[in-house]
Amino acid sequence: MILQSRFFLICLVLLTLAFPAGAWADDPYQISLQAFRTDSAEAPVLAVLTLTPAPGWHAYGNIQGPSGFPTVVTATSNGAALTAMYSPPVPGPDPLDSTLTVDLYDGPTPFFLPLVGAPANIKAQLRALLCSSTTCQPVKVDLELHVPETSALPRAEDQIWWPRFGQSSPGVEVRPDDTAVTSSNAPDIAPSNSLKPRYFAPNLEVQTLSKAALLAFLAGLILNFMPCVLPVITLKLRSFIPAAGSVPQHQRQAFRSHNLFFALGMMLYFLILAGIIAVTGMAWGQIFQQPMAIITLTAIVFALSLSLFGVYDLPLIDLKGKVKGRTHHPRLESFTTGILATILATPCSGPFLGGVLAWALIQPPDIIALVLSCIGLGMASPYLAMALFPGLYRYLPKPGPWTMHLERILGFLLAATCVYLFGLLPTSEYVSVLVLLWVIALAAWMWGQWTNLNQTRMRRWSIRAAGIAMVILASALLFNPADHADPWQDFTMVQFEAMRGQQHLILDFTADWCPNCKFLEKTVLTPAKSAKFAQEYDAVLLRVDLTRHDPELMALLESLGSKSIPILAIFPKDNPGSPLVLRDLFTSGQLMEALESELTP
Repeated sequence: MILQSRFFLICLVLLTLAFPAGAWADDPYQISLQAFRTDSAEAPVLAVLTLTPAPGWHAYGNIQGPSGFPTVVTATSNGAALTAMYSPPVPGPDPLDSTLTVDLYDGPTPFFLPLVGAPANIKAQLRALLCSSTTCQPVKVDLELHVPETSALPRAEDQIWWPRFGQSSPGVEVRPDDTAVTSSNAPDIAPSNSLKPRYFAPNLEVQTLSKAALLAFLAGLILNFMPCVLPVITLKLRSFIPAAGSVPQHQRQAFRSHNLFFALGMMLYFLILAGIIAVTGMAWGQIFQQPMAIITLTAIVFALSLSLFGVYDLPLIDLKGKVKGRTHHPRLESFTTGILATILATPCSGPFLGGVLAWALIQPPDIIALVLSCIGLGMASPYLAMALFPGLYRYLPKPGPWTMHLERILGFLLAATCVYLFGLLPTSEYVSVLVLLWVIALAAWMWGQWTNLNQTRMRRWSIRAAGIAMVILASALLFNPADHADPWQDFTMVQFEAMRGQQHLILDFTADWCPNCKFLEKTVLTPAKSAKFAQEYDAVLLRVDLTRHDPELMALLESLGSKSIPILAIFPKDNPGSPLVLRDLFTSGQLMEALESELTP
């Protein structure tokens, strides 16, 4: 038994480290420009620009579709414009919105530039939007190639892409306002030369996988000791009490088994979460800024506290002592309790994981999975250590009548947690939440007092189902989201320059192709919250839309020290040349702290 448990523990640890990081460049693509000779008299030389997106990434076709923006290739040969020939794209569902059908370029994609002869000096530019299932990155790359005499070039007809050249066609005409910005026609934008951005959390800027993994492990470990994780501490105190008889060997086995399956529940939660985030692009922790998420968590914790006071018994979640007549599954109960402990710890992870996840969530799925696995490994590490050294059970108090008093104390701790969570809610929700908790108490009383083992299974579960239906119906009736007018104004450079230094300005950089931007708009920057802090700090809210490439707006973004979004910049009217920048994902608490520090006299 000891050998099997240790072998299982080693496999569990190795499983968490099994996600390959892979060799990943800073940019999720490769681009090359080469020249070939052909047998055609009209175009004896063919230049080929090849775009190779990383696995899981794609570009959009040359013709504008319902999402993204088109791939455009422009080029000159000895100063004369060339006509780009585009490989046929593959129609398919947009990975960011499966309801849309778009033209996609997946895998190595050649774009052809026929030349009338050589030698030649080619200057080419590719502009595209590269997207994975979770994030997008605009690309604008300039390339140059000197083409020697034709005889020195490889033969185009021998290349694997040659059939695609026969299927290629000219692209749509590029509008004048879409042409590349050069030194001669670049707009004169004052902010690009005068802004000196400061970053809200510079120490949390993560750029490497090794740093992200280390910080993720430490953050997971710290979660075990944070006072804000009151529900988790409650569950863990119960887990420290061995559940076996008086035989020391059995106690060690029970102690090892409990901690092993408790840790396994934690790790499985993080692995499932990694898969969900990698597929859907959801963020972590920000969901608990939403009132409905806090209300849900309050309801769960309140229901758990009632179980510790003996109102009813929970199946598969061992929060209190054994009840006669009930069948127990120690490993399954430890496993499910570990999952529940991790779910309740999630709201407290934001302050420690903001910088790590802001970097990790824009990486490929395997990197996301690795970082989240490190968080889970850090949180589970104390229990894995206790499973490795089961003799530690001797230092824990032995079960006895005092455990019933401990259960009541833990119940009061959970009730105190409800008070803490209740205080996070807006005052407008107080009455509705109190009514919901009253209904939950009634349903729990029905579950525990109206049922017993002498009843048929059908009767017991009919009563319990009625109690659950009461809670669901009350939730649906009590909480109806209200509509709020959007306080954000469309950004214009003229308006920005006129108001900068005269009023407090808050700029939110977003785009339709940016899933993290849209997530922030649905959580941290909702109309209700935005209107509230705009009024409180007397600030004007401007939304900078980068859905379509705009050189002027991109220059403003780069002046803030970034080429990616989401970005939020706070311009105080008394210090308009040094905005405070919040990069990537941030919480409501971080935003309010930034606003308080910048816009409070």
